[in-house]
Amino acid sequence: MRFRTLLTNSNLLLRVVQSIDKLSKGAVLKLTTEKLHVIVITDIGSGLQLWSDVAVNALFADYQLESLHNNEIYLEFSIDNLQRALKSAQGALKTTLKLTKKQGIPVLSLIIQNQSATGREITLCQDVPVRVLTPLQMEAIREPLVPDSQVHIMMPPLNSLRSIAERIKGMGDRVAVSANREGAMKIRVANDLVDITTFFRGLENLAYDSTQEPSSANQTPDREPSDFYTAVVDMKNFVRFLQSYHVVPKNIVCCIIEHHAVVFYVYIGSAGYGGVNEIDDQACGSLTYFIPVRQV
Repeated sequence: MRFRTLLTNSNLLLRVVQSIDKLSKGAVLKLTTEKLHVIVITDIGSGLQLWSDVAVNALFADYQLESLHNNEIYLEFSIDNLQRALKSAQGALKTTLKLTKKQGIPVLSLIIQNQSATGREITLCQDVPVRVLTPLQMEAIREPLVPDSQVHIMMPPLNSLRSIAERIKGMGDRVAVSANREGAMKIRVANDLVDITTFFRGLENLAYDSTQEPSSANQTPDREPSDFYTAVVDMKNFVRFLQSYHVVPKNIVCCIIEHHAVVFYVYIGSAGYGGVNEIDDQACGSLTYFIPVRQV
């Protein structure tokens, strides 16, 4: 097993890690020849899962990865530890990232080279302890299978949603996310004293593939395009999803599966760290949040 690379875009990797900081204390890093995957599965009470991927060429140069398991490596790590190490690498002249052992403990080692005010070269080593997972252990970590959604809609600007969430998060422990096929979305929270609904209109609905037969879960022959589809989710999970602002999303797609889940697809934008310019390219990466409905 061998992993060594130059980290050429520490800013982007830091932003991805900052996006998951509020989800859990630990996460899984899956390294492949094409992509870096970060996976977070929260506790049963929350149910939220995050599956993200970033193209290797958006983060690294001189990428060397070898293993006996289809050249894939799986590492469990502390989010806080990796975040601190990556903050130390911001603005560095050169950062090398490698998997090694120190005193018998596997670590992701960041070797950060910088320059002092007097021009002297400074080298800082930041070690992030990890637990190497076997392919058998990874078999138990699977991306959720969800039914077809009834509506796909582009989300309004994330800053608007964050401002709304700040005002309503103390008003209830559940939030209703609704959308229709005419570009409208509603965010609603209610308690015994207040009932607040925020409307967004003029959003873009993603087209369905008309050549495919809809699944039985998605058949809604009695519903009009103006009818809203709703999923009620945990307020804390909704607020956690909004942490994805760290990656400066170019686009976010909301998929509502009534009585089951809301799925948010966050496409990583290019601002500030040389990502892709088009959503269809997806060469940079994405974060996918699976949020189950809140059971009454």
